[in-house]
Amino acid sequence: MGNEAALLKLALDELGITLIRDLKAGGQKTVHLVDHEGVSRVLKLVEIPAAEPNALERARREVALLAGTEHANVVKVVSPLTELGNPVRGAAWMEEFLDGGDLSDFLGGPWPAAEVREMGIAVSAGLSALHLQQVVHRDLSASNVRRLADGTYKVMDPGFAKHTLRTGLTVGGQPGTRGFMTPEHLQAYTGPTAASDVFAVGQLMYFAATGFAPYPYKGDDAEYITRLSAGHYTPLAQVRSDYPAELLAVIERALHPQPARRYRNGDALRVALEGTK
Repeated sequence: MGNEAALLKLALDELGITLIRDLKAGGQKTVHLVDHEGVSRVLKLVEIPAAEPNALERARREVALLAGTEHANVVKVVSPLTELGNPVRGAAWMEEFLDGGDLSDFLGGPWPAAEVREMGIAVSAGLSALHLQQVVHRDLSASNVRRLADGTYKVMDPGFAKHTLRTGLTVGGQPGTRGFMTPEHLQAYTGPTAASDVFAVGQLMYFAATGFAPYPYKGDDAEYITRLSAGHYTPLAQVRSDYPAELLAVIERALHPQPARRYRNGDALRVALEGTK
């Protein structure tokens, strides 16, 4: 039995759950749909390599953050973190099962202005719950937002979130997803802030509005970094002149290359979006 399979079996046994099917694999974290006493849950399973002692603390912080956040637009954790093995080889916990799909599944074509506004409000509201705890998500991509079948949006996977009042964890540079990074990801001396999460929401709204990212990743790191650091993108008004001017202005401000010129946090962006038509 391979290491991943052995770790999964250990998690199933420890938590007393039954595997339904695998959902996603990426890096050191795998995601599985499981049955827990007749209820479908999502099992998050993280391998803890001996060479990465911070991985366990990062998992602990993610679970503690979600457990302490009660908000309709943030995924809920439904079990404590369980350490697997002695010495620890992995960590596992359960979250609520979310139907629908990742936001990335819905970004293939332009959305009407009202739907972009609604999504921006919901994601900003979820982030505001994190920002109120002095926590920055730092890796808000289309894969970290879930759109449920009923139209609800949920912010997920704050695994690289940073608590601004705690000692930071070394994670091999600033975490981020190419195509969804912020200018602050390129500044090791500061790093992402709540205003960076605002920029990320701006990118998601722009993508939904146009069908393409303001800073698409084209396979060349240097070229991508140059465009992002210089703030070179096509203004949304040039692509969607049919959008209400107030909504265009809010999205463009969220995408300002200078953090101080954006909305300061998720709640400020939410209020601004709610004030548009």
